[in-house]
Amino acid sequence: MENTYIEKELPAYERRYRRISTWFNNHKPAFNILKFIYRYMAYAIAAAYILLVFLCIKGSFHFIETVPFILRDSGIVVETSNTLLTAKIILTPLTSFILVSVIRKCIDAPRPYEKYDIKPLLIKETAGESMPSRHVFSITVISMCWLYVSVPVGIVMLVLVTVMAASRVLAGVHFIRDVIAGFIVGILSGILGLWIF
Repeated sequence: MENTYIEKELPAYERRYRRISTWFNNHKPAFNILKFIYRYMAYAIAAAYILLVFLCIKGSFHFIETVPFILRDSGIVVETSNTLLTAKIILTPLTSFILVSVIRKCIDAPRPYEKYDIKPLLIKETAGESMPSRHVFSITVISMCWLYVSVPVGIVMLVLVTVMAASRVLAGVHFIRDVIAGFIVGILSGILGLWIF
C-alpha cells in the first residue's frame, strides 16, 4: 500500500518512464533493437547523405528528376544546373545545422534525466541543449534533401525519422517535444533551403 502511495507522488513523467524502462529491461530483444536503432541509425542516414552528395556531384539527377512529383508542371522553377543542385544539397543541411546548434545552446533545455529522477536506458553524458533534438533534425533535413530528388526515397527516409525520434524518447535522452521540434525545424529548413531559396 505504501509503495502505491509513493508511486502516485512521483511526477507523471517519472512514473511513465520507469514503466517504459522496466518493460525494456525485462524484454532484452526489444532493448537490443532499441539500442541498435539508437546507436547506428544515424550512421546509416549519414551514409545515405554522403551517397546523395556523391550522386549530385556525379550529375546523376536530371532536371525533371530534381522536381518532386507533386510540383511537376506547377510552374515553380527549380534549378537546371547540377552544380546548383549540389550546392543546395550541401548548404541546406550545413547552414541549418549550425543554426539549430545555436538555437539549442540559447534555449539550453534540460534533458529528461536532468529534470527528473530517472535512469535513461541508454546513458548520455550531455547536459542541456535538449531542444530541438539535433539527431532528429539532421535526419529530417537529409530526408528532405532526398525528397527533393526522389520522392519515394524521401518518404521512406521520413518514415525512418519517426523510428529515430521514438528511439531518442524511449532511451530517455529527449522529451517528445524535443523530437517534434527537431522534426518541424528539419521540415521547414528543407522547404526554405531547397524549394524557396
